[in-house]
This record gives sequence, C-alpha cells and structure tokens, in this order.
Amino acid sequence: MKTVLIIEDDIHINKIYSEKLRHYNFNVYSAYDGKQGMAIARTKAIDLILLDIILPGSMNGFEFLETADREENLKKIPVIILTNLDTQKDQAKKYSVVKGYLVKAETDLEKLVEAVKKYI
Repeated sequence: MKTVLIIEDDIHINKIYSEKLRHYNFNVYSAYDGKQGMAIARTKAIDLILLDIILPGSMNGFEFLETADREENLKKIPVIILTNLDTQKDQAKKYSVVKGYLVKAETDLEKLVEAVKKYI
C-alpha cells in the first residue's frame, strides 16, 4: 500500500483529501503545519507528499521544499503542490522535488487522485 502525506492546515480540506485517498486504498498521514509535516516525512516511509504553500507556524511550504531539496532521504519523495495560489507556480517548480502543481479551487477530488496515482 502506497503512503501519502498531506500537509494542509485547513482541517476540513485535510480530512476530505484523506478520506478520498483512503477510499482508493492509500495509507495517509496528515500534518497541519510544515514542521509537523517535516517530522512525519523524516520518520515514516512516505511515497508522495501533497503540500499547501501557505502554512501556519515557522515553516511554510517553500521552506519545506528548501529543506526537502537538501536532504537525501527527502529529495526522492515527489511533491505535488496543492494551493489556491496560482501565482506561485514558477517559484515552486524551481525545487527538484516538485512534480505537480494543482490549484485547489480548480481541482476536484478525482483529479487529485489521478495526480497522486501519476507520481506514486
């Protein structure tokens, strides 16, 4: 079973994404800020990360990406950016771990599952 880490601060969105992916037989970990997500990514066997850019606390999505690009054990995990900021696409694509970029408002749950299956 493949494992997805969802790093999304909106509890309701995180839950909806988690439930949908579990329906498709993915194992799912949820984090609500960058630091919590980083701790999970470093200690669990993660196959793919869904990452929001705007996160509370001391580590936002871009800071997460910077760290992931530098650490050997993390840079092999593909990341799909899942945000409402269409304007951040070019900046996000600069990181080698970023494989996809989805705008939440334009992405239904089936499209999300397709993207996960594509990169996992």
